Amino acid sequence: MIATTTSPTDLLPVPVLEDYDVSPVTGFVPHDQPLSRLPQAYFQPWEETMDQLNHLIDSRQLRAKVDQWPVLDVAQLTTLRERQRAYVVLGFVAHSYIWGSGLDVSQHIPEPLAVPWVAVSDILDIAPVLTYASNDLWNWKLKDPKGPFELENLETLATMTGTKDEDWFDIVSVAIEIAAGPAFKALIDAIHAVREDNIRTVIECLHLAHVHLDKVSKLLPRMFENCNPAVFYWKIRKYLAGSEGTANLGLFNGLQYNGVNNNNERRHYMGATAGQSSVFPALDYFFGVTHHDLDNQSGHKSAPNALLLKMRGFMPAPHRAFLDHLAQTANLRPYVLSKTANDDPEGQDVKELISIYDACVHCIKLFRDNHIQIVTRYILTQAKRGPPEGWEDYRVKVEDQPLAVAKVEEEKSKTEEKAKEVEEGAGMKGTGGSDLMPFLKGNRDETNAAKIVTPVKK
Repeated sequence: MIATTTSPTDLLPVPVLEDYDVSPVTGFVPHDQPLSRLPQAYFQPWEETMDQLNHLIDSRQLRAKVDQWPVLDVAQLTTLRERQRAYVVLGFVAHSYIWGSGLDVSQHIPEPLAVPWVAVSDILDIAPVLTYASNDLWNWKLKDPKGPFELENLETLATMTGTKDEDWFDIVSVAIEIAAGPAFKALIDAIHAVREDNIRTVIECLHLAHVHLDKVSKLLPRMFENCNPAVFYWKIRKYLAGSEGTANLGLFNGLQYNGVNNNNERRHYMGATAGQSSVFPALDYFFGVTHHDLDNQSGHKSAPNALLLKMRGFMPAPHRAFLDHLAQTANLRPYVLSKTANDDPEGQDVKELISIYDACVHCIKLFRDNHIQIVTRYILTQAKRGPPEGWEDYRVKVEDQPLAVAKVEEEKSKTEEKAKEVEEGAGMKGTGGSDLMPFLKGNRDETNAAKIVTPVKK
């Protein structure tokens, strides 16, 4: 019996979700709704700008307004939710300031924006860039405060384009996060049951988790309902870009944060991406899915995947800590394998355990299948088609920036050289900087390989 032998995963207490700002109901999304505005009058310059954000972007007045902000002290923020709201506001304004004035990409953000943004980011222990946390986790509300935490009852607090497409793009992600919440509660209970070698309780917990993971796998295709791929690629996507690997967009050497550390340092951060969600790293730990880097020359794989680890640095600090704790206590896969090896593999309980375990893994695999389809339609297809006629091109206006001409031409040359690769989905970058298709297909295939019963490739 497993209970008679102490394993490494038994040495630490099982994580308590609430200790890491994770809700058993809404997962990594705050169960108490994010603040829709800061309550202190002191921060009204920020909130007034947010009230007018779409108009200020469209009228090209945002930069002039932000340049006139006072430099506000984030010590006036007294609660976690206030700090998260400030981080959302400053991130939205910053990325609108950088990318939102047509063809003129700003190489800096001014002191009244940079100084408090870096300060509140330091307090929250998260990078001063638009992240998945600021764009999604902390940027939503219930339409009916007494209604359910479901997609139809959710909407964003803010968007940068003012389009229903951006609202839907963000809120589908929030709905996915929320749908996963109860699965985490069931899987934590399963870890406890494994420690007690209670196979029936483990099975029951996995059945409950499967109900919610099935919902998760079916939500992503709903993106097509209200988010037009062309609107996403040509109007929304640029706002998600960070300051790393964005020379082709006109941000050539990172971003200058005026007034920070008295040296106006330039910083390089990846942009907001769903890869910064904690949901799937957590599920990977629960089910023992491992992701590798592939050496294209030798063909050898090595774990862990460096890009996935890099993305973790852009998650909220409590969620990173949860993943670290979970990595040391997850025990489901070793338990299922031990039952397969040591107990009667034809016994009803063992067969049911393997079946429901693989069913849960299959839900994760299906989600990753759907993610590949989304990326194909929303990024690869759009990149090949080019912008619809009459739509503004937000790339840098080189005739107004002579020093940038050579760099733009160099990037253009690289793009042309990779044209054939783009046709196949290779070489295209996500907003987080990943080579999209190899990265996503690798994650999907490694998930499928985690099934106990030899998976059939489809």
